[in-house]
Amino acid sequence: MRRSTSRSIATAVVAALISALTLSATSGPATAASDTGNTRDPITIGFISSKTGVAAATSGDSDTGCRARVGRENAAGGVNGRKIQVEYADDASSGQNLTVAQDLVLNKHVYMVINDSAFAFLSYRWLLDHDVPLIGGGFDGNYYGAPGNEKVIDAFGNSPPVSGIQTTIMPKMMKALGATKVAALGYGVSPSSTAAVKSFMRYGVPALGLKPVYTNTSVDFGSTDVSSLVLGIKNSGADAAWYAMNANTNLAIAQGLVQNNVEMKAEFMATGYGQQLLDQPVSRTLGPEIVFTTGWAPVEIKSKATKRFQADLDKYAGFTGVPDFGVYTGYIDCDLAILGLKQQGDNLDPNTYADDLRKVGTFNPGGGLGCADASLSIETYGKARLDGSGPTPCSWALQVKNGKFVVFEPKNSKTSYWTGKLIRRSIPPEYITTDPTAGR
Repeated sequence: MRRSTSRSIATAVVAALISALTLSATSGPATAASDTGNTRDPITIGFISSKTGVAAATSGDSDTGCRARVGRENAAGGVNGRKIQVEYADDASSGQNLTVAQDLVLNKHVYMVINDSAFAFLSYRWLLDHDVPLIGGGFDGNYYGAPGNEKVIDAFGNSPPVSGIQTTIMPKMMKALGATKVAALGYGVSPSSTAAVKSFMRYGVPALGLKPVYTNTSVDFGSTDVSSLVLGIKNSGADAAWYAMNANTNLAIAQGLVQNNVEMKAEFMATGYGQQLLDQPVSRTLGPEIVFTTGWAPVEIKSKATKRFQADLDKYAGFTGVPDFGVYTGYIDCDLAILGLKQQGDNLDPNTYADDLRKVGTFNPGGGLGCADASLSIETYGKARLDGSGPTPCSWALQVKNGKFVVFEPKNSKTSYWTGKLIRRSIPPEYITTDPTAGR
């Protein structure tokens, strides 16, 4: 559930361009080849990302994360004695996602495809129709969890195929910072972003006694001309805000509020965590009211998993800064792909890859980078568990102090991350399960 904000941001990027795309999926007899009994040759997989184009600002370095995780696996001898060979492809943040996916299968003869792109929704159907194992980033659409798509693996675990599911986490953090009146803004081009913002104001904010005072879901994508938005927040009397947009727009609003002497107690941003922000002069002007959220363990907590993550990035990908959204997703995607290959053993059969991987049941993304385990079980596919047996919604929060990210921790808590509850009213009833045995 903690991934809903990230999905909204990425979908907004897609929606800004989708009207310009006219694509038709070609068909043919090609399928991923069975690799049963092959114990010598490398296992070739395809990895698609948006290295260039509009989506590169958010996830352009996802191949870096994949290189790091695959590098460690190969250094240890590979999967069941076989090295992993990755064919990397750039979809240029465009409809090329389909053509590069087809090229990976038809010409590069990959066993499976990892599609870590906001444009992955353009090619998932072709890959399914051709029996190609597929792991997606989970942020490019609501087809994950939909009936008939059980062979599409969401790298961050099962979730319902809907936008706008809410938890009490962000209102809880806002309240801890002393906020009482809330504003929320999103891009107008994205239906899912609009749904997330409206649902947050309708269900999330009132859940903890906060007052929703200003909602704007008509912001132009990527805009930094934010004077009217600043005025809207100022006139509403809001002292807290959630910005469900990209970092450029979010930071422009925050700076505009400062310039207009609007005192805010809390401004939450779903994007921005990463080295790129610290390298900008604006990072030295951010106050404690600016909070960045992330569903994955920030490297600042220095856990066993984050230390291994950073060591892998340094040794196998030459990356030494603070990893951003793309680096995390690439690493987590490829970690899960490796888990699935290990599940299959020597008998690599594309027709059973998803089924074999789902037998894992629960897992922790990236080998410990999640604040809670996620489920891949077929019993929880497309469902939200409200019986207490599911993972507790959770998220980390960070502020910038003296040019570095610092973790904003909940008071009197044993964890560095924040927890909350799913808000039942925000979930369509058909996607709720109360079966305590589901996913076990």
